[in-house]
This record gives sequence, C-alpha cells and structure tokens, in this order.
Amino acid sequence: MPARVKPVNNPFRFGRIVSGEAFTDREADLMVLQRELRDGQNVLIEAPRRFGKTSLILEVKRRLEAEGIPVAYLDCMLVPSRARLADRLASAYLQAFKTPAQRAEDWVLQHLRAFRVRPSLSFDDQGHTQLTFEAASAGAPNLDALLEQLFSEPEAIARERKLRLVVVLDEFQDLMELGPSLLRLLRAVIQQQKHVSYAFLGSRQALLRKAVHERSAPLLKIARPYPLGPLPSDEFATFILARFESSGRPIPRKAVEALIDFTRGHPNDTQEAAHFLWEVALLPLSAEELVSTAIARVLDAEAAQMTVLWHDSAPAQRNLLTALVEWGGRNIYSEAYRRHANLGPATTVQRAVQTLLERELVDLDPGGAYMIKERFFEEWIRRRIVRGEL
Repeated sequence: MPARVKPVNNPFRFGRIVSGEAFTDREADLMVLQRELRDGQNVLIEAPRRFGKTSLILEVKRRLEAEGIPVAYLDCMLVPSRARLADRLASAYLQAFKTPAQRAEDWVLQHLRAFRVRPSLSFDDQGHTQLTFEAASAGAPNLDALLEQLFSEPEAIARERKLRLVVVLDEFQDLMELGPSLLRLLRAVIQQQKHVSYAFLGSRQALLRKAVHERSAPLLKIARPYPLGPLPSDEFATFILARFESSGRPIPRKAVEALIDFTRGHPNDTQEAAHFLWEVALLPLSAEELVSTAIARVLDAEAAQMTVLWHDSAPAQRNLLTALVEWGGRNIYSEAYRRHANLGPATTVQRAVQTLLERELVDLDPGGAYMIKERFFEEWIRRRIVRGEL
C-alpha cells in the first residue's frame, strides 16, 4: 500500500488577526509602542483597514503583560450604544485587571460596588465572564455618570495596585457615532490620569478627522500620533519568500516583488494575494504570469464584495471610479479631464468625490491626486469594467 502523502498547508493567512510565525515582522514598531505605553505615553495608531493594527497591538499587549503590565482591550466597532459600551468596558477591565487569585465576584464587589448602576455577572457560551448593567433603563444622566465612573476606574485600580495599566480602544473613532460628548467626557477623565496609558487605534478617516484632527476635535492632541505605514518591501519580500520555501514551494523573488508592488505593501492584501500565489506556484508559468493568475483568483474570490461596492455606487460615482482607473486622479475638475472622461459638470464630479470620500472608497494621495483606496477594487474595475474581462 503506498505511503500516504502528508498534505502541505498554505502558510498565508488573511482576513483575521494573526500571531506567532504568521505575524509579519514589525519589530521596530513593536519596540516603540511597547516603550511608549510602558512609559505612560498615550499613542494614536492610524492606518487603513486590514493594515495589521489589531495584530500589532495584540502583540504589544502580549509583551507588556509578560512584563507584568495588565492591558485591557476593547473593540469599539462592536459597541452599538452607550449602554453596551458600559457592559463591554467593564467586562474588559474584569478580564484584564482581575488577579489570578481573585474570584470574579470578589473583584466586582471590590471595584464596582460603589457604582450608581449595579452590575450583573454572567458567562458566555465559551465560559468567559461578562458584566452587564441595567443601564439602558437608567436614563441618560445615570448612564453618563456610569461611563464617567468606568473611565475613571483604571486609574483607581492602578493606584491601588501601584503599577501601570494600559487600555486599548480599537477603532475608537466609532464612538463618535454615539455622540461627540462621549469622547469629550473620556478626555476630561483620562487627561487627569497618571498611571494609565491609552492606545487609540483608528482607520475611518472621516470620523478620525472629527475625533482627533479638527481644531474642535474632542481628543485633539491627546496622544502621540503613530501612523502605521506599509511594511518595508525588502523585509516583506524576504518574509514571504521564507514562507514559500518552508512550505516546499520555492518561487522567484521577482514574482514576490511584483506582488508587493501590486498591493503597494498593504499587509492583508499582500497576504491574500500570496495565499493565491502559493496555490498556483507549481504551474509552468513565468513570474509575471504567476502574479497575474494569482490576482485573477483573488478577484474571483472577492467578486461578490466588489459587485456590491459597484452597484452601491450611483452612476456619477461609477463614472468617476472608472475615470480614476483609466486616466489617473490628477486635475479631475478640469474641463479637459471631465470632457475626456465624460464626467459632466464640475459640481457633479464634486458631489461624487465627496460621497466616495465619505464611503472611504477614494482618497487624496500626498501628491494631490485622487486614488481608489482598495487595490483589488481598482483592479476589478480595470479588468471587469474597463477591459470587459469575464
């Protein structure tokens, strides 16, 4: 009986938080963020969606906790209301700041018994402890008072235990949708704290401007800005090549470099494209053909999402997206550009640009040209709409 061949696993993961050997090296960023938070400096980590912010901060969290610094983590994207924010924040504190020797009930009694709204303790399907407040029926004044107490609690715990604590608020700009007064309340509390460091992570530019960048922003200058850029191309290429080699599918460096050039070094997009490049790596194709085939497979896999993005765009927006692919993004309001791309009046273009900016489908690059933010969406438009490929 022939020996069973052990299957080889695809080493590239995308669309989820990564850790361990799947985590692409960002050692310089890790060291800076770990040092700043340890030393009491708040940080604001900004980057586009799927850029690896969460994977990065969770590795920082792991390292800080190994030093004995407790870290509470909250994903604000999952918070639909102020009442739910109170529940999630209290649960994050409990998970992070309770000592191993403490029972959850004892921790709650010790730290939350003086709260105006009393918490209830429960367990989810996975056995994780959760705290909930009857805050929804407590009325807005009591709810705001409860949130103020919760924002203040990490400093009280840090003083009591005589150590530094860290609180991570991932996609914090989403809290703006619960009302700007919420972030003003947060600022009023945390700017008085001396023993708690905060890491704010954000990606939605329209909300970030309102939350931290405009002169009237509630969190203006509350933290050190730390924009997260693409990974250095050479280091990223070396990492990807090593993953191909270790899985028994060596590939020309030229192909990997072309892949990174296509994705502009976007971490998740590069991992996704590399996932499909690994699938076709054994085909008898040139480096250029391998990359093109891998990208075609990505577009096939993402076709449903791309189609939704396209159909959710009004005709003027579709015309502009197509023009950006065909003619680039400079001087789009000029009469020559609008006539060449059949875009109509400048006011129509202006409205289309504003909507696409709000939808975060386009952005303005440092050189003053408009560009489509999603690289795969741009390529989908090029292949499906401009060229008419199936």
